[in-house]
Amino acid sequence: MKSIAELRGLRFPDIFVVRMLFKEGLHRKPGRVLELGCGNGNNLLPFAEFGWDVTGLDISGEALADARHNFDGIGSFIECDLAADFPVPQDEAFDAIILPNIIYYLPRQSFLRVLRECRRRMRPDGVFFLSARLPEDWRCGRGKEEEPGGFRLDCRETGEYGLLNVFYTADELSGLILEHFGELRRRQLLFLTYDNPQGGIVIRNADVVVWGRLGET
Repeated sequence: MKSIAELRGLRFPDIFVVRMLFKEGLHRKPGRVLELGCGNGNNLLPFAEFGWDVTGLDISGEALADARHNFDGIGSFIECDLAADFPVPQDEAFDAIILPNIIYYLPRQSFLRVLRECRRRMRPDGVFFLSARLPEDWRCGRGKEEEPGGFRLDCRETGEYGLLNVFYTADELSGLILEHFGELRRRQLLFLTYDNPQGGIVIRNADVVVWGRLGET
């Protein structure tokens, strides 16, 4: 893999992905990890550093080119539109599947399909991680509503103009995870609110982070 100075795109992983990796002891027991919406692979870098086999899916060919550069021949990076496709064979199994910063760009029905596909590919003791945007986020309601809680953004400050953003309450998201994965062991439900200067204004972000292991509690 490249050094930090040589990386293209984002250089550091999501802090909650890092916390999950260490709190679940994933740094001590390498396995296979799949990230949906991997971008340039920044969230997969710490897994690879600890010997994990990494696979990433993303809609952007440019971002995946950066990922292949950053990983320097390590890992597998696949271009796809998760709203319509899930190009991972059903007989492949993963010890961890992570969805940081991706599900709000998917239509609700596509997200439900993605949950089903993830469940089919998780090992019995696998770790599942995702983050979502809450209705308290600054973006919620800024655009045409195309589905319940889903808006085609008409604001440019965050660089997401024209993109669909679907917002979930924590209770709704917890219910969907329970429906598709059952009761996760050591489940964590964490709330994150922070301000970020973008486009000349301060954007209030409101996220929820969920992770846990498959299997009986």
